Amino acid sequence: MRCPACDTLLRAGAKYCDQCGARLPLSPAGSPGDRRIVTALFADLVDYVRMLAEHDAEDVKHRVDAALAKLDAAVERFGGRREKFIGDAVFAVFGYPTVHDDDAARAGLCALAMRSSLAELAADGQEPLQVRIGLATGEVVAAGPNASESSDGAVSGPAVAIAARIQGLAAPGEILADRATVDAARGRLVAEDRGATRLRGHSVPVQLLAVTGEQVARQLSSRGTPLVGRTVERRRLAALLESCAATAVGRVAVVMGEAGIGKSRLIADLETEARAAGLHWTWTDNVSYGTGEPYRFLRAFAQAVADDEGTDSGTLARQLLFSGDLDPDAARRIAGAIAAMAREASFSGWEAEAVLAPTDPADVAAAILEAVRRYMVRLGEVLGPRVIVIDDVHWADASSKPALGDLVRAVSGLPFVLIFGTRPGALPAWLDTGDVERIELAGLSADETRDLARHVAGSELAAPDANTLHERTRGNPLFVAETVRALLDDGSLAIRSGRLALVGDPASAAVPLTLRALLGARLDALPQPAREVLDVAAVIGMTFRLETVADLIGHVPGRSVLDGLTEAALVVRQDGGAIWRFAHPLIRETAYAGLLTARRRALHGALADRLEVEPRFALAPVARHRAAAGDPARAVPLLDRAAREALAIGATAEAAEFWRAAARLLGVADPRATDYLRAAADSERMSPPDTDREGPQTAGDGASASAAPILAGGGPSAAS
Repeated sequence: MRCPACDTLLRAGAKYCDQCGARLPLSPAGSPGDRRIVTALFADLVDYVRMLAEHDAEDVKHRVDAALAKLDAAVERFGGRREKFIGDAVFAVFGYPTVHDDDAARAGLCALAMRSSLAELAADGQEPLQVRIGLATGEVVAAGPNASESSDGAVSGPAVAIAARIQGLAAPGEILADRATVDAARGRLVAEDRGATRLRGHSVPVQLLAVTGEQVARQLSSRGTPLVGRTVERRRLAALLESCAATAVGRVAVVMGEAGIGKSRLIADLETEARAAGLHWTWTDNVSYGTGEPYRFLRAFAQAVADDEGTDSGTLARQLLFSGDLDPDAARRIAGAIAAMAREASFSGWEAEAVLAPTDPADVAAAILEAVRRYMVRLGEVLGPRVIVIDDVHWADASSKPALGDLVRAVSGLPFVLIFGTRPGALPAWLDTGDVERIELAGLSADETRDLARHVAGSELAAPDANTLHERTRGNPLFVAETVRALLDDGSLAIRSGRLALVGDPASAAVPLTLRALLGARLDALPQPAREVLDVAAVIGMTFRLETVADLIGHVPGRSVLDGLTEAALVVRQDGGAIWRFAHPLIRETAYAGLLTARRRALHGALADRLEVEPRFALAPVARHRAAAGDPARAVPLLDRAAREALAIGATAEAAEFWRAAARLLGVADPRATDYLRAAADSERMSPPDTDREGPQTAGDGASASAAPILAGGGPSAAS
């Protein structure tokens, strides 16, 4: 490793550069990696032992190898990583080394693809192979980015063991998942409850569900709680529908906003109104794992239209494209182009036209574009006005984008309302025009957050608590809903006097797995310098000074790093750049939760060192950082002093928490001192520990000895 300031080669374990004296980045040697949310998948072929007993071993090996290749291909298709083959089983993980915000859904869809792909191998009268699959989602400790592809133990955590146990409970052909996986898939998986089961080695029962299919996005987006807020934005979209229904002149809108902000929910709310106005409704979603499939959007759109008409896409396409007025040469070009697309996508029905497919790729692309134009014109002529939703267009495949751009440019002559959904960022040139209605969604207001929380929880939330929830989530509807559910589950949100109230500190509640996965994908996409800044800032707090970050990482972050974090809506600049803050608490908490314990403690310790040398340092922050560093010998005296200072100004709740923190640090190392501190914290009088009363004798190890200054009524200087 080299010094980031002067490029001098560093000694192993050095904290400062021998050449220039710069503090070095705090990355403990031997502990690269992070904590992250992943979905583990175990797939085991059924009856392997029986097949060996009943068939030739060479034939069995051939069949098993072919089956494992199918399973491996499914993992690759959905962006997972196959960790290892275990005899006749496959272990794969989704969310490592690359994080996606839909890894749980990818794992579930991969499992479905695995099961269906084995049916393709049945031939020559042989029985089809079956598979048992288990899925589990949770936090793991993951190896660093330089870990070998074949290294064992790249991820470790309860989710891995749970997935293996669940797989063993599955029936042949069954896919079993834990509740966390189905929840993290955010409705993309159709699942049936199988009840709670106590797994060997796990004290808490695990809720199991059988995954039976995929829930398509156009159905998913219209489910759930009523639409909250968005009155102005909805009115703007409704006006486009009314205009098209009245004039048959097409219009285009793009709805922009971060993940979870409610783009799809807003658009879906218009369907009933559109159909009542005589407009057909076609919803086509783009998915992150489909960006590499040629013409995926075009095929999905044709299928969605056919589904609405109660027919198949091939039959409808022939009816629309090959009417009697079509020029024979154009008919051959279009038929050949569709046959080429069908061959590439492995769907049937166009084999006879394959000989008409052009050989030049440019000619194929041009002919497909010609076919799409005719399809859209005829769709409007034959079936009438229509709303066409193209959701998550940022994930549209490259092959379909020219057709989308062509459609936008030609829409004024077609009876269609095109509504695109996309995340923040640069729009393609064909959407970034003055003719496109641009609707940008921000977070809900505090009152709207309260309203949404009421719908989710089924009871009214007190205004102060709603404001706390709004501050924590910044009004992102998904964040609000998932946070409310998590607070209900852990008891932090409960009924008090007929209404919901927070009975604990929401900041101390764990970030729901769904949001850890969603926000973790945003953080994982950052370049390493930006991620380092964000990790260190998360230790400092919601707000942080750039000079503090620079001191802890050993160099001043580049301007491009900070600009990138700002553009990604992760941090916000304040006071002209002297002070920065996280865009909202959940981003900070996700970054903090991703730190390995050793690195987290090292950063807290280094930050405490820095704060203690300031001329007039604040005692409470130093005490908290010493405690978070896991350093009882230095933290407990500071926590005691902080408790006494808080008590002196009547802050009894804060004083109690300082004493409880000290008790947690001492723990079993000194049970008598621990009990004494807890008693002080829980005392109704909230008086400091009484040195005239008999207290525990403290001697020996550092943890026990550190309690002595507390019981003596004082403590050393925090700077000592």
